[in-house]
Amino acid sequence: MRRAARPSSRLRLTAVIVTLAAAAIMAVLVACPPLARKQSGPVISAVPGPTQDKPQLENVPPQSHEPAPRPVQIEPEAKLAVILDDAGYSLQELQPFLELPGPLTVAVLPNLPHSEEAARRVLAAGKDLILHCPMEAEGDDDPGPGTLRVGMTPAQIDALLAADFASVPGAEGMNNHMGSRATADPALMEAVLGYLKRQGLFFVDSRTTPETVGPSFAQKLGVPFLQRNVFIDDVRSEKAIADAFGVAVREARERGTAVVIGHVQNKAVLDILRAGQKEMADNGVRLARLEEIMSETRIVHEGRDRTGAHAF
Repeated sequence: MRRAARPSSRLRLTAVIVTLAAAAIMAVLVACPPLARKQSGPVISAVPGPTQDKPQLENVPPQSHEPAPRPVQIEPEAKLAVILDDAGYSLQELQPFLELPGPLTVAVLPNLPHSEEAARRVLAAGKDLILHCPMEAEGDDDPGPGTLRVGMTPAQIDALLAADFASVPGAEGMNNHMGSRATADPALMEAVLGYLKRQGLFFVDSRTTPETVGPSFAQKLGVPFLQRNVFIDDVRSEKAIADAFGVAVREARERGTAVVIGHVQNKAVLDILRAGQKEMADNGVRLARLEEIMSETRIVHEGRDRTGAHAF
């Protein structure tokens, strides 16, 4: 009769069988991996997009390879300064100009019944104020009270200028009223510009004569200085004024800046300033203050003189 197998032998046999079974299961799992779980984030696509060679994220727009747009080049804006001469005779004539939008410069004559009130109204309206200084003309024309004349001493010129400026309080500078003889006289102009230098004031040469020595003495003494490019109402018809204003706008466009002069007694000047905004805008020109133009130019414009025949 055979003896029964030991319990330990049976356990060893069972362990071998279990190990073999586990190895078989692992082999099956390695050969046939389970399906990957669905990803919650974006899935990488192996198919390149229409403009890319690399895989891209689904639902994410491809980056553009076009160059970034270049910044728009804005052309510099030209500047036109308008001076309105001969204020001080009539407040009624002056007032509509003060109601115009934008910067304007008003030149007030001294020692007239309405000089001080005109100056006050100009400043109250936010416009720029200068003295329209009477200066000796060629011939028999009388520039009016407070006139600077050839042959005056420097002391006389200083006293007269002080009185003229006192009657136009708040003026930041001056231009000449008439003055075809005075502005061509070296001694007188050196004294005038010397006074302006000491007082911190500027000078605008109305250029009533091509013989003016204003530019040379302004540069010599270091006085802030500009000169008129165009008179817009030498001929006082509406068409002539409109044409002259067009010249002024083109002058500003060509040079970058221009200074023009009209007169408050001329309603056609008022009308063209009201209607001329579109023409200015179409040419890239805007109204500007005299000091704004001075800060940019610092150089006297010599050469072309679009004057007409305004010589006094």
